[in-house]
Amino acid sequence: MAALLWLATGTPATGGEVIDMAGRHVTVPDQIHRIYAAHDPPAIFLASLAPDLMVGVPFDRPPGSARFLPPAVNRLPRIRGAGRIDPERLLALGIDLVVIWNMRGPPDAFAAQMDAIGIPAVMVDAAPFSRYAATFRFLGALLHRQARSEVLARALEQASARLAGVQAIPGAGRVRVYYADSADGLRSQCATAFRGEVVPLAGGANVLPCRTADSMGASVTVSLERLLLLDPDVIVARSPAIARFLRADAGWQALRAVREGRVYAFPDRPFNWVERPHSQFKLLTVQWLAQRLYPGRLAFDFAQATRNFYRTFFGMELSDDDLARLRG
Repeated sequence: MAALLWLATGTPATGGEVIDMAGRHVTVPDQIHRIYAAHDPPAIFLASLAPDLMVGVPFDRPPGSARFLPPAVNRLPRIRGAGRIDPERLLALGIDLVVIWNMRGPPDAFAAQMDAIGIPAVMVDAAPFSRYAATFRFLGALLHRQARSEVLARALEQASARLAGVQAIPGAGRVRVYYADSADGLRSQCATAFRGEVVPLAGGANVLPCRTADSMGASVTVSLERLLLLDPDVIVARSPAIARFLRADAGWQALRAVREGRVYAFPDRPFNWVERPHSQFKLLTVQWLAQRLYPGRLAFDFAQATRNFYRTFFGMELSDDDLARLRG
């Protein structure tokens, strides 16, 4: 084949070069057979698109998570991610392509390191959520799996379109949300951070509208006293374990949201559905949270949506017991 160019329009052209999602020109082989994903998000994207091409995964698989990943992914060895792997090992593995998360800092250095040893490396977007469809289409064109990538991209776009109604709610009418991001519940993410983007995506108003130059993670630590003043309508926790702590702790009982039973938790199998790592599971998360914030405004059936998601993205069927475990 001549060269493949990823244009701003998303239209493939001919040739042996791509322009990746960071704007870098990279020469890639015509046929790609062995891919190393250097970060968790692109590895999870590839687990839906091309698990047969992956040489391993960088993420841990905690006990109990295997049921929620495809067998082809469970069989892959764990290979350390960018900055924690000896490049010589990648050479020994015969890698055709490295896929790197497009963010500032170490990934850029790792891409340069791959260039230096002669392994093609492309960078893809894993945040914000609005870029996920483009990422799947880019990878689909690169790997000659456009039909599969289009199915996944459209599923993401359809989920985003369903949220238009709650996202259009005027500011004064929005449910005020506190996002508990740490074991003690006292660390959160600013409204502008990608790590907390599910709150505005679901039509909520983050009670911590702090701003920072770091758009990936903008953590802020608060006290219970400040939370009492903020008086959020809803508290959403990054994991079921955090939510259980908040509901049981005497100090948190002073908060109205806790007393009224409006503390919710994002599922965390096979890994967290909201962030760390960012992944296509956010498709479910934003709809689930929107339905929690605005019952009746967004029709969302957790069981049906989760089953459909797993069929579409992983070719898997979930049992009633699986769904119960995911609900926590």
